[in-house]
Amino acid sequence: MSTEQKKWDVEKVKYWLRIAVLVDKALPPVMPPKVSGQKWDILREWYELLWDKDIEDVRMRLQPTNEQVSMWEEVVLRWFKLIDSDKDKKIIWLHACGISFPKISKKIGLSRQTIIARHKVALERLVDSLNNL
Repeated sequence: MSTEQKKWDVEKVKYWLRIAVLVDKALPPVMPPKVSGQKWDILREWYELLWDKDIEDVRMRLQPTNEQVSMWEEVVLRWFKLIDSDKDKKIIWLHACGISFPKISKKIGLSRQTIIARHKVALERLVDSLNNL
């Protein structure tokens, strides 16, 4: 599924984000080798900063197809680079994970109305960026 051939809208972007979340939950965790005496976790990729440890739930038994893994790679490795603000990245990812706006507002420290507005604007900008590629 090439992104250059598509006309993007908000609903398609939300669908791809939801698939990316499901594939991310199904993939095995990337863990660095444990070193004796190590007291902190090492983050290897930038997208590991998008979610917190407390929202991780039980790994799903979904076996993602090659197409779904390609969609995940496209979303995580390419789309999130098009979003400027780290807070907007986190808002979009957390809402795609199924977390409600009030819970996101408590995590990030902004009002619920601000979170909803930033989510809407960030998705619209992402759609515009994808259509202009």
